[in-house]
Amino acid sequence: MNITRKKVLAAATLVMISLVASEAAWARGGPPSIMDSPGYQRRLQESRQQLSQPAPAPSRVHHRKRRLPPRH
Repeated sequence: MNITRKKVLAAATLVMISLVASEAAWARGGPPSIMDSPGYQRRLQESRQQLSQPAPAPSRVHHRKRRLPPRH
């Protein structure tokens, strides 16, 4: 039972440490992420421009009828 109590206390300590560490990161405006990078923002803008343009009309393909050989 003593080992279980130690495990619970260790887990609680880890949770508290992670909460304190994440609060410090959010106090600085949040952790840096890929969404803040200029390359991501540029590609996002390009994809939005492509979506706003009308889609090209599908090309029409004319299929020839297959001629069957005459039956005798």
